Amino acid sequence: MTVVPPASDAGAMYELPLLAGHTSSSVQAMNDAGDVVGLSLDANGNGSLVRWGADGSLTPLQAVGGGAGTAEAVKIVDGGTVAGFTATPDGVRHAARWDAAGVLTRLEEPPGHVRGEARDINGSRVAVGQVSTDSTTLPVRWGADGRATVLRLPPRADGGAATAINERGEITGHVSVPGDKTRSVRWDRTGRVHDLGSLGGSYSEPSAINDRGTVVGRATDENGTWKAVRAPLGRKLGALPSQDFSARSVQLNNADVVVATVKDRSLRWSTTSTTELALLRGTGHTFVRGINDAGTSVGTSDEFAVTWDAQGRVTALPVPAGLDEADPVAINAAGSVAGNVGSAGTWQVQWRAVVWR
Repeated sequence: MTVVPPASDAGAMYELPLLAGHTSSSVQAMNDAGDVVGLSLDANGNGSLVRWGADGSLTPLQAVGGGAGTAEAVKIVDGGTVAGFTATPDGVRHAARWDAAGVLTRLEEPPGHVRGEARDINGSRVAVGQVSTDSTTLPVRWGADGRATVLRLPPRADGGAATAINERGEITGHVSVPGDKTRSVRWDRTGRVHDLGSLGGSYSEPSAINDRGTVVGRATDENGTWKAVRAPLGRKLGALPSQDFSARSVQLNNADVVVATVKDRSLRWSTTSTTELALLRGTGHTFVRGINDAGTSVGTSDEFAVTWDAQGRVTALPVPAGLDEADPVAINAAGSVAGNVGSAGTWQVQWRAVVWR
């Protein structure tokens, strides 16, 4: 790996290696051990899914048929297992899991279903996501053996998707009901489904569930405005305070601290207070991407990669001269950040995958 000396106390930036003949790369996820998964791309933008070890090693992840092909990773857990999807040559997506050696396991599609996507996986290698026919999409759980279980739907629902699973095996997702409406739900460990309510609007989308069973996401109110929401275990969705509109990128940690971007600013909610995440001097808007259990958040202030501490104070992540675009993607328990850097002077931006630590 190539090290760039830090410009501050935010740590050093390490550039991740490319596959032979490739010219760019991008990060999709990182685990607490410091392993990263993403794409290595050639000059034509054709990508191969790869895993970078914390030691800088590079492992290609198999596609259907054992070669390169369209694929996407959604999460990498400790031990190096990756979940996501891989596409056959005809472009059909299939839910997939890769082991630490990069070997592919296609996750089961129940009879009659021809497509699938994994959306999350936990440390027990239990994945969740969706399977589809030409007319229906259903939420599904895949066991560690790759076998699929279609999750129960509440009354009136005719489809849905599972979007997140915690280490206890509790799942959240959304279901669809007639009239083009979506509802957030939680599935407990016995498979029972619990409706999480609404803010009076037609849509809700859960994005994460922590190990306490708290669900966060966003939902529309009676005016159709998207708000960041939280539902502690056993309770319905409630809007988080001090919001404007257009909530997005809602995430939380295992202490029930939530972060989200609302309009052009980012907020941090503990169980007792709301804090606006600070701007770097001379910038105008922020976007938060995630938070670790220590309470450190990661995101951008304009085009600059930054972290925020538990008081909302901002620190710029260092980048080398000549690079003026940054896209931090994830922060792990140790405070390492994975993301992408590039230059706006090239079109399209040629991103390179990096780690700050």
